[in-house]
Amino acid sequence: MPNVDDQSSSSGSLGYLLVLVLFALVFVLIIPLIGMLYVDTMVVKREAKAQMEKVEKLRKQVEEDAKREAEPR
Repeated sequence: MPNVDDQSSSSGSLGYLLVLVLFALVFVLIIPLIGMLYVDTMVVKREAKAQMEKVEKLRKQVEEDAKREAEPR
């Protein structure tokens, strides 16, 4: 009869090693990338909001200038 104990323990430790490497990849590579994407998204959102406020301010200024020019003197 072949010895089955050696084969199962070596493949089991290889499986644990593979799982350990996968967890290391997730925590070392993927989570920081997700964090950087989140921060970048927040920066772009803040910049877009600032640009929208500038556009709204300029639109109001143009409307006020148009009203002033339309008034008879």
